[in-house]
Amino acid sequence: MHPFCVWRGKESLLYWEHIDMVVISFASFTFFLGFLWFLLYWILGGVLFALVAILRLGRVRKVRFSCLFSLWSLVCGVGTAWGGVKLAQDSITSCYLLAQTKAEVLTAFFGCGFAGVFGMFLLGAAVLTLGGFLLMEISKNKSAPWINLEDHSDEGEESGGQEGSGTNQGYFS
Repeated sequence: MHPFCVWRGKESLLYWEHIDMVVISFASFTFFLGFLWFLLYWILGGVLFALVAILRLGRVRKVRFSCLFSLWSLVCGVGTAWGGVKLAQDSITSCYLLAQTKAEVLTAFFGCGFAGVFGMFLLGAAVLTLGGFLLMEISKNKSAPWINLEDHSDEGEESGGQEGSGTNQGYFS
């Protein structure tokens, strides 16, 4: 028995069919939001963590981090879309049942459920950021670099400048 089916008789069948359309609409709306949130999290979060990696000047295994961050963005996007729609489902349903035209149906989905959906989006962004920092720590490269990029021009001056005037002498000697 569906939880919204409260009337008996002829009206309950019509009401039951109307609620099934709402459930189908919630599924497609959740799928759409999940894909949209994933793209937003993936792009904006990727830019944020690229800047963090540049500013921290830490060595991060980029392939490992990008794979893990892509999966984490997908999980956060789908999770926040599902949670936001579940949180806003009652208000969306009450507005949807009053809707007469397609414009009112769109207003019911986006207008009535805005607070729940957007609130979960912000919570998901915070979880994505914290998880991204954790993934960055997991993806740190702990081995020493095999090329040292420090300037070795002082060594050439101390030895009397006999090795030449190039600045790359210390890299391969």
